[in-house]
Amino acid sequence: MNSFRSYNNDRYISYVTRTVDPSLTRSLFLAALAGAVLNFIAFYPGILHHDAWAYFDAARHFEFTNWQPPLMGYLWLLLQKIYDGPQPMLVLFVAGYWGGFFLLARAYAKESRATGAWVFAVAFFPMTLNYTGLLVKDIAMSLCLLLAAGIAISIEFGAMRRSAAALAAAWLFLIAGAFMRANALFALPPLIDLLASLGSARWRAIDWRKRAIAALMLAVLFIPGHMLADRYVFRVKDLKPISPLQVFDLGGITYFSGADAFNGFFGSNFVERNKFCYSPQYWDVYGWLRCPEVYENLKPQFGAPLMKLWLEGIAAHPLAYFEHRFAHLNRFLQFACTDCKQLVTTGIQSTNQHEFSFTPNFLYRAIDHAAHAIDASPLGPPYVWLLVCLAWSLAAFGIPNEKIRYATLMLTLSGAMYAIAYVAVGIASDYRYIDWTMLCALIATPAIAAHVLFRRKAPALNRVVPLAAIVSVIAFREMLVRFFL
Repeated sequence: MNSFRSYNNDRYISYVTRTVDPSLTRSLFLAALAGAVLNFIAFYPGILHHDAWAYFDAARHFEFTNWQPPLMGYLWLLLQKIYDGPQPMLVLFVAGYWGGFFLLARAYAKESRATGAWVFAVAFFPMTLNYTGLLVKDIAMSLCLLLAAGIAISIEFGAMRRSAAALAAAWLFLIAGAFMRANALFALPPLIDLLASLGSARWRAIDWRKRAIAALMLAVLFIPGHMLADRYVFRVKDLKPISPLQVFDLGGITYFSGADAFNGFFGSNFVERNKFCYSPQYWDVYGWLRCPEVYENLKPQFGAPLMKLWLEGIAAHPLAYFEHRFAHLNRFLQFACTDCKQLVTTGIQSTNQHEFSFTPNFLYRAIDHAAHAIDASPLGPPYVWLLVCLAWSLAAFGIPNEKIRYATLMLTLSGAMYAIAYVAVGIASDYRYIDWTMLCALIATPAIAAHVLFRRKAPALNRVVPLAAIVSVIAFREMLVRFFL
């Protein structure tokens, strides 16, 4: 088998020329419009989290850095010309969320109205809906990737005409998502393969293993892409945004190895003092919480000296490094720990601003209450969404329709790869960081249920094993945290 799917010309032409029911399109559009309006009202005027406020205020003074994504800053700059407030950005976030689900639901409805309806229904899931009003880069990234996937899958299923404009729009949203967060690159390889296969028959003909490697290499190019864009396109001040990761890792290596990975930079007693400073939860302990002088005093070393110290620390104490990284991943995923619950309330604004007030209304309180209820259940911890993406990636191979199998698999792999990457690049444990993985798991679930879980002829490996794995891992985790930790 040379690819994830094969193209039989007769079947392909028949599939893509079948039109979407206009009445269904109209119904989905009106439902999405209504959802967007209610969504906008629930989060009006938009929630300026401290990261959002930092760039909103920077746009006013045109003083951008690469600490936050410059693309987000320039977007704020343009929107402030329309209206000096968070409302225009809230409009974009809400439109991106409901627009993406409209495209995906319409695409899946081409094969089954019921599947399309359920794909649209998951847009109302409180945990993801709760983040649509939080105007930060993490959610901006998710929404850009959601739109890119929505356009690509619409073209793939024949719900949208394959045109240069449509393909360009899909690539534009994917690139925008990549520039919203540096670690977005880990979600990109499956989406790059999906988009590239739409525009190139030569790409589709390549063996899937070679395509996977090529897509991975293209995603890695975003690392130098960020650096070049920051310097020559956005022309922002370089604050070395990798430095928090390096400081966090060096602190973790020091904690778990008992050796000073900072090589005496903070004095002879730092190993002992670091026991008070370090937490596997987040790097903030070195930034502005327990020991802020660590980050502040290291600033002259940012760049090549800190990079050298970081790489030497990992090489000298690889076991301590992995202990630290997995301790952080455990807290981020909220798996084997009882004190690692993260806040899912989104209605908290930055204390640095007093101009724009978000007042929770009935709609917001209902969404927030439902999100908290889910968060308190066994389905609440972030590890569940990684688990579902991994399980559905196996289940997707049991979908008989080649196009649905391929598109669903690319979504679940993207969500899983994004979350797994936090084992190496995670520096904090906010629940919003899992948003893209959550979206991928939710969108894939109706197709997996319809084509695998509820289909008796589906292979047991794809129908029984994934569901059993999800139930078993959740049950094991619940027993672990309730009776042993």
